Amino acid sequence: MELVSIIIITKNHSKYLSKCLKSVLNQNYKNIEIILVDHNSSDNTSEIVKSFNSDKIKYFLYKENKGIANVRNFGIRNSKGKLIFFTDSDCIVTKNWIEEGITIFSNDNVEGIEGKTIAENQNFGASEHFVENFLGGQYQTCNIAYKRSTLIEIGMFNENYRIAYEDVDLALRVKKKYTIKFNPEMLVFHQLVKWSIKALICNAFRGGDKVMLVKEHKYKQILNFGILEINSLIVIFFPFLLFFYYRIKSLRDLIIIPIFFLRAIIHRLVIWKAAYNNKILIF
Repeated sequence: MELVSIIIITKNHSKYLSKCLKSVLNQNYKNIEIILVDHNSSDNTSEIVKSFNSDKIKYFLYKENKGIANVRNFGIRNSKGKLIFFTDSDCIVTKNWIEEGITIFSNDNVEGIEGKTIAENQNFGASEHFVENFLGGQYQTCNIAYKRSTLIEIGMFNENYRIAYEDVDLALRVKKKYTIKFNPEMLVFHQLVKWSIKALICNAFRGGDKVMLVKEHKYKQILNFGILEINSLIVIFFPFLLFFYYRIKSLRDLIIIPIFFLRAIIHRLVIWKAAYNNKILIF
């Protein structure tokens, strides 16, 4: 039974971290190390980690601010497993998560496994967000695994991606030579995470990395209807529709909805600026 590394990046997610770590430590597959990289949290993340008192958890406080891809590469460099599984600190993995991945890795030329991700529950409002991936093709680090040798061969994560889409870029580079399989039995539940106004505004700046992904890989699926992004246009021109699109379950939901309008405007401006700077016209 060879060592498997599980890399988790966290920042100010102590509220969700306990469930994540409990689920990873409860794997049927026991020969694991958990590489937990704390990207300079200001909450009680370190206390949560200490409370587990587990020698399987290797905790690193990483203070450098060089972007998310840089942090993930730090995790890889400090891991030892031949297989590397990625999940996020706001996720809950099932007991057979690693076993399901290892089964698929036995196939020839398979260098990556993407799992199924669903919301922890459906009782959510506008102020909560989560990730779901039912059919594959999203390649998100909340639920994916690679052979270590492949990550090293392709140069790990591209550190030009500072905010987002470093996971998609990685997968697209792997797929140029190898196969990434989707296994719906490799299941992860994504906890419902409360949006803060700051986090929602910061999310808008993902647009710059989105344009870079399109330019480098001609991956136009990432932009709905190209640079026009028709969904974003609808939000900007008809903002009142947001109140019909999102669930209103609390006062917090009502407060956060106007911020979605502001996010749509910022996101559009960021994409236009990035497209101009990269001299790329996206259709």
